Amino acid sequence: MTKSYILTLSCDDRPGLVAAVAGLLFEVGGNILEAQQFDDRQTGHFFMRIVFDLAEEAFESTHARIAGLAARHAMTWRLRARDERKRVLLLVSKFDHCLGDLLYRTRIG
Repeated sequence: MTKSYILTLSCDDRPGLVAAVAGLLFEVGGNILEAQQFDDRQTGHFFMRIVFDLAEEAFESTHARIAGLAARHAMTWRLRARDERKRVLLLVSKFDHCLGDLLYRTRIG
């Protein structure tokens, strides 16, 4: 059975980072569903977020392989299940329409 995961990472920018991450996911049988990346030219830092499907039984070995890749590139990274709920703090203005809009959007998914 497959499950969706979210990988976020950041490190100093250098050529080949996207290929390295995508190649690793391909090698472990992952299927990339979404991918975003950003280079901060002022700081020389690279940021990436990837959502991918993976067989549940391949999670542990994939986690270890990502850890190895991250160590080689001095990456800060996090891997979590897509359905894992995150704790969030919302701050809104005094006007109730902001909070109402956020709650409505949450309700409709």
